[in-house]
Amino acid sequence: MRIIKKLIALTFLLSANAIAMCPDGATFDENLGFCANGVDAFGPFTNDMVSGCVSAGGGSACTNTYQYQVQGTTIDVLRWSESFTNNLRGTADCPTGSLRSGTYGGHCFESVSGAPNNVYGNFNQQEVDACNQLNGGTACYTNRWGASFYLAVKDQMASGSTTVENRLGAWLWYIDEDGLNKSHTQLANELSAMGVKRVFIKIADDTSNCSLFTDACSTTTTNIYKNKGIEPWAWSYNYPGDDVAQADALYKAAQYGYVGYVLDVEVEFNNTSAALHNIFQAFESAKQDAINAGLINASFPIGATTWSNPISQGMNVGIIDQYVDFHMPQTYVEVWGASYMANPKQWIEAGNSEYRTLGANKPIWHIVSTEYDNITSSQLSRFIDVAGPNTSIWRVPGGPVPQAVWNDWSALNWQQSTFDNNVANHGNSNDMLPWMAADTSGGGGVTPPVAESVPYYFQLNNYYDPYGTCSVTSLAMVTDLHNFTNPSVTGNTPDYLYEELGGVLQTVPSLANGYNTMAIRAGSSKRADSKTNGTFAELQQALADGKVAIVHGWFTNPGHIMVVTGYDGAHYTVNDPFGRWNEQKWGSYNSSVSGEGQKYSKAAFEYAINDNGQGNDLWLHIFE
Repeated sequence: MRIIKKLIALTFLLSANAIAMCPDGATFDENLGFCANGVDAFGPFTNDMVSGCVSAGGGSACTNTYQYQVQGTTIDVLRWSESFTNNLRGTADCPTGSLRSGTYGGHCFESVSGAPNNVYGNFNQQEVDACNQLNGGTACYTNRWGASFYLAVKDQMASGSTTVENRLGAWLWYIDEDGLNKSHTQLANELSAMGVKRVFIKIADDTSNCSLFTDACSTTTTNIYKNKGIEPWAWSYNYPGDDVAQADALYKAAQYGYVGYVLDVEVEFNNTSAALHNIFQAFESAKQDAINAGLINASFPIGATTWSNPISQGMNVGIIDQYVDFHMPQTYVEVWGASYMANPKQWIEAGNSEYRTLGANKPIWHIVSTEYDNITSSQLSRFIDVAGPNTSIWRVPGGPVPQAVWNDWSALNWQQSTFDNNVANHGNSNDMLPWMAADTSGGGGVTPPVAESVPYYFQLNNYYDPYGTCSVTSLAMVTDLHNFTNPSVTGNTPDYLYEELGGVLQTVPSLANGYNTMAIRAGSSKRADSKTNGTFAELQQALADGKVAIVHGWFTNPGHIMVVTGYDGAHYTVNDPFGRWNEQKWGSYNSSVSGEGQKYSKAAFEYAINDNGQGNDLWLHIFE
């Protein structure tokens, strides 16, 4: 079997014009899966192989690196004997600890707990070219790349574009402010067509968050923008008091896939110190909670927006500076008048000076207003040229903001790549965060994406047996995803399936039959791959390939069923129809929160879905 798989892999790689990123004098050995010269093999090797080396008594040789030339570039690589490497790599298609993944270009994917996931080459010329275009550095000359970086390489090849030139953004108050049923899909299309790189979406006001901004609290919403090449950021207007309740909005932003968060602190915080410390400390704590839950990692950025003249307003931006990664002054020259619009550099520099005087040392990303349609496109362009690549515009037309503002925005060069580099007190404000704020997900890796966002249903909203319909509620998410069902036609899909399929479908055969029945009705050839002897490896491979799954497990005493959408090596991402599980086998739930996009730790989740301790008796459904 291994030989057959190797031949298949070899055919794939040769057809893709694979090239060898090997030390001079070595070639890529397809059977071994690494560069070799007949005596030595060269890494990077998988983590399991390194652990095996240590266990075999290899000592420091397991991790020592040596410098070699690879296509004229000096690279530090591991070096083991070829025979020793062959003994440690295992007999499977991919080296031990990795799986071949269609999501990652047919390469071997390694899931790593607590660190970035990896993809192993041999990479083809197009991939290497895209790596260099994305400034991958010396990594482009090795045979292991970060998994999240590899996905960026895939996107680069698909788009044929060069690196993202800037991070110019737009602020959104509310998606349908005019009551015209405007959707996030429509807005994303409009912003993407112009070249907008960031959208700041309001997710909370004081302690009101998802109950007020329901459209913003959805991974469907954030994925709409991400799929259009736009970073979705969350923001809130904040007040002194109820700090912990307000900070819950950041946790929800992390849960729903936002790449960063901005607090808006204004007149209510003028001439305060303790109130500023309290609100930002609460948000720091919420960020740590989200990190602990595996929703984000420590690189998740937090910023603050307030006055551009903080001295006059009594806003202690020096305190704010202790907690944020950047400042966003509201440099609203349009509001201030014609003379301000005519000379934006003077007022950008004046704002910079006040921030630095008050002890703010972090980068400054200015916001400019166009809400009255008074500022011209040329004045707006000059503002952006001075303020730099992290500039953003307040705000998306709608409500009191005239639609004519779109004309000014359309006239801008959203692909601008050079900016005024002679701006006083600007410091490193023109430095840009990694695209899509890099990887802020927990576990150090990006959850392999499914083809589309999986819809979510909360079972307590069901008419029929709301406490006993986790099965059809989970099934409804998949049948909606595959367009077998449409709630705009049939109403609440879980209730529709309950009626059509005759109940709760809690066994593996009945749930599989329910899916297959709906597929047949829809004229689809898709069928459920369902079994009672599934394995962790099967589940992880399916998720790596961009598929979705449904699992049965002992999440509660009577058992529970949920949809699994991703795996990052440390956590499984799920759509849990009952809310948030406490990660105890035969445990309990917090149904006051949404179960959409929840992340459960690998150990707790696998313990709950496996009875025999060997990981090969899963009640599992996999869907293409």
